Amino acid sequence: MRINLKKFKGKVEIPYGIFRCNCRRFKLSGEELERAIENFQKEPGRNLYRSFGQDPTKFRPSSEALWRRLKRGEEFPRIHPAVDAINFLSLINSIPYGLYDFSKLRGDVKVRTGRKGEGYEGIGRGFINLEGRLLLEDQCGPFGNPTGDSLRTSVDDGTKEFLYVIFAPAGFPTIEANDITIKKLKEWLKSEIIEYGLRR
Repeated sequence: MRINLKKFKGKVEIPYGIFRCNCRRFKLSGEELERAIENFQKEPGRNLYRSFGQDPTKFRPSSEALWRRLKRGEEFPRIHPAVDAINFLSLINSIPYGLYDFSKLRGDVKVRTGRKGEGYEGIGRGFINLEGRLLLEDQCGPFGNPTGDSLRTSVDDGTKEFLYVIFAPAGFPTIEANDITIKKLKEWLKSEIIEYGLRR
């Protein structure tokens, strides 16, 4: 799969993977979840936002937003096995992820910043404003960013192949994060990894 990052070399790194899984609900280890919450670091996600001139306290990275809910005592959201796994990994690696139905994407994926007035319908969030913000787009337009993903490419019960993307600032230990991601997807979901890589 081609992800075009030329414009942002030295600014952002994008580890990614495409996988299939049986999508059976997996057991969420309370001990591992508590450790992920305890060890979570806000700075990686915030540094990513700052590198694009964005205030990370105004539009929080999705990983930090989840961590804050859990710190308030809310339960870990169980949505879909693959979504749950990616959310858990965003806590473990302290960095925002995106997860998409691969069959709904068209053509190559590009990384850019949003134009004035640009946005999309988010998953359970209404309209997400993308102006000046890091985003992913395919031939049909924007579909993902580190705050929230689009309804158009969202995962559902019919999804067979999944694309995950890790939104990381330059200098983040991306290879290690991707290795952990692949290991956990195999362990939790018995996933078949079709392709993985790193764009920087």
